[in-house]
Amino acid sequence: MRALLIATALLVLAGCATSPVPIAKARSAPADRVLAYQSEQVESGKITVVRDSGFLGAGCYATIFLNGERVAKIDTEEKATFILPPGEWVIGAALEGSGLCGANEKRTEAETTLKQGQVKSFRVFSSPDAGLDVRPTSL
Repeated sequence: MRALLIATALLVLAGCATSPVPIAKARSAPADRVLAYQSEQVESGKITVVRDSGFLGAGCYATIFLNGERVAKIDTEEKATFILPPGEWVIGAALEGSGLCGANEKRTEAETTLKQGQVKSFRVFSSPDAGLDVRPTSL
């Protein structure tokens, strides 16, 4: 009986983790939830942010920040691409909203340097022990 309880608990915890979504398979977030950096620019680069699939945090949009500015709200398995001038960028993510969405921990951030013509990708994911996080990805 004890082994069955342990196995069930492990399955429940494993089911809470999110799974990476390759950028090519992620849906583009609707234009009304992508708020900035959508115009082509001379000498620009691009940053794409893709959100994992999975149950943990799935009832809330992940708000994406660039240098502290709210630039998008993305759902699970969605992506948003931003056209940016070269330079230092801080990509942040947080669950925001009412109810349990607003009870999330603080925003998490990752720093990057973007060069002219460069394309970079970041993954937003949730885990039961670390909450929401944002990291570079090569998927």
